[in-house]
Amino acid sequence: MRIFSTIWHFIKNDRNPETQIKWSLYLRVWRQFGLPWWKWLLLGAVCTVCSAAAEGFAITLVHQMIDVGFIEKNMDVLYLIGIELIAAYLGKSLCTYTSALSMAHAGLSGAASLRRRLYSHMLSLSQDYFQGVQTGPLMNAFTGLSGSMLNMVTGSFIEIIRNISTLCIMVTLMVWYAPQLTLTLVFLIPVIAVTVTLIARLRRAIARRSFDMDSISLSRITESILGIKTIQSFVSEKREYERLSNIEQERYKLGMKGVAVASLQSPLLELMISFGLCGALIAGGHYITGGSLTTGDFAAFLLALTAAYKPAKSLSNIGSGIQVGLVAAEQLFAFLDRKGSIEDKAEALDLNEVLDKEQHDKTGAARGLTLAFEQVCFGYHEQDGDVLHDITLSVPPGSVCAFVGESGGGKSTLFSLVERFYDPRVGRVTLNGLDIRDLRLSSLRGNLSWVSQDVFLFDGSIADNIRYGRPDATDEEVRAAAKAANAHDFIEQLGGYDSPVGERGQLLSGGQKQRLAIARAILKNAPILLLDEATSALDSESEQLIQQALDRLMRGRTTLVIAHRLSTILDADQICVISKGRIIERGTDVQLCALGGEYKKLRDLQFDQDQKNERTGLAAADPQLRAGTEAPEVAAESAEATELESPEALSTDELRDEPAD
Repeated sequence: MRIFSTIWHFIKNDRNPETQIKWSLYLRVWRQFGLPWWKWLLLGAVCTVCSAAAEGFAITLVHQMIDVGFIEKNMDVLYLIGIELIAAYLGKSLCTYTSALSMAHAGLSGAASLRRRLYSHMLSLSQDYFQGVQTGPLMNAFTGLSGSMLNMVTGSFIEIIRNISTLCIMVTLMVWYAPQLTLTLVFLIPVIAVTVTLIARLRRAIARRSFDMDSISLSRITESILGIKTIQSFVSEKREYERLSNIEQERYKLGMKGVAVASLQSPLLELMISFGLCGALIAGGHYITGGSLTTGDFAAFLLALTAAYKPAKSLSNIGSGIQVGLVAAEQLFAFLDRKGSIEDKAEALDLNEVLDKEQHDKTGAARGLTLAFEQVCFGYHEQDGDVLHDITLSVPPGSVCAFVGESGGGKSTLFSLVERFYDPRVGRVTLNGLDIRDLRLSSLRGNLSWVSQDVFLFDGSIADNIRYGRPDATDEEVRAAAKAANAHDFIEQLGGYDSPVGERGQLLSGGQKQRLAIARAILKNAPILLLDEATSALDSESEQLIQQALDRLMRGRTTLVIAHRLSTILDADQICVISKGRIIERGTDVQLCALGGEYKKLRDLQFDQDQKNERTGLAAADPQLRAGTEAPEVAAESAEATELESPEALSTDELRDEPAD
């Protein structure tokens, strides 16, 4: 017995971090993904055991068939055995079919449930997680990892039941008919156990590396799809192809290692079992010759031994499959156990319930709220330092506060703090004096409308994207919002509100997407507006119309605007100049111009450039005007070039509204 104890200790203890696995994961997998479908799993298990029993019963008939039917030449027994064989295999077929259906139901239901859980958890994670993770590992969680883990719960489970029950029945028959021969095979148990354990450990290590490479490959492909325009613009197709080829070569090598290890198991087991079979045949011959074993007993023993070989071999393969499933479960649970850095407090308040009913006017539109930053400091990564420093600002209800300044100064970060994608390191952001960390995220964000310069549209119809913030909005409300955003005309030209926008809105131009985003914000009708250069993708004529719509929308609402084109925020109640994460100037346009600081410099520079562009545009439209300000030879060449290059066939709107590639 000591040898068995030593072997068990070897199997149980694995100190190699690449090959070791926590077996407690197996229990957790069953607790979370097996128990919900236990009735179907139990039905499958019972039917599988009955199927194995039917096969065992068929083998017991062989003993009677040989010793009574053939040797004693009893035809009545043979007829009866034939009927019993048909009944046995009919029962086996029915049980096998029922088992397959029940396991398929459990497996497909479990797969759908797992994907829903993964998706729900992904949506609950905070922005800091998505900034540090690649797409590949996330996609692999929904495909390769979940498939491997669920196969362990359903496919591997039923195979284990089938093979263990078959093996137990066959070994019992072997002991029943020829116990002395069965003892000759005991020596195979420790050899097989050690071999299977070593191979399983190798497969675990390979599986870990394979899952990592799968994630890298998916990330590379996804990134290439999103950046296909950039790849083709820089003629980098060959370079990207080589990068993916190197990744696929590594996947090929790992795959071949996995196949080599897995394929080694079967020949080794067959070789070991052949030694046992050889010993059983020789010993059986002696026992039959000596009269202690009948021919029928020996035939039944051989059939049981042959029938036991397949489940014994399958169990070793299933064990390796379970190792892969456990590695997948390890990575899935690491993802599911990750907590979002931004979560509701247990006693979080609902903003809609806190606000007094008088905050809403007769039309049902919520009035603006007081938004304030109180000594806010924030940094994305501790090692990189803060990007916002001591921001103190109050935006009264119904007022417009604009932020201008250099790129990377922290303007968009302020918006992210208002939406509570992140929390300040120091200080707080408040709504009507309430720290937004004390509010439910859903109620906070439900009272905000954000129009970004980087518009994201979902694959679906135009109407679906406009009513994304208000799914219950009527068709008339959708149309009214589109008209207010100057989007109705181009929507009708595209074929109406049921027209598809394509994945990420790729069937629309930048200006069209921007107007749909504005219509979406108008329809949501939130009391706080966050406009991140909302008119950046519009031509001058459309910008004027949209600005008028936004002016109407902003009345009575607290509005924060990030502006690069200062002409859009000249009437703002207060303008904050942001530089290196600090508010260095604050006031109205008139006050800041009188101050003569950074805002005045930025304003003069931009308006001078606008006037120069306007003069250039006029000169381009009128060669004679430009000829009057240039040298004769230069003016003549410019006029000729203008005549050749003037896009008279397309208006500015038509150029803007060309579908994006």
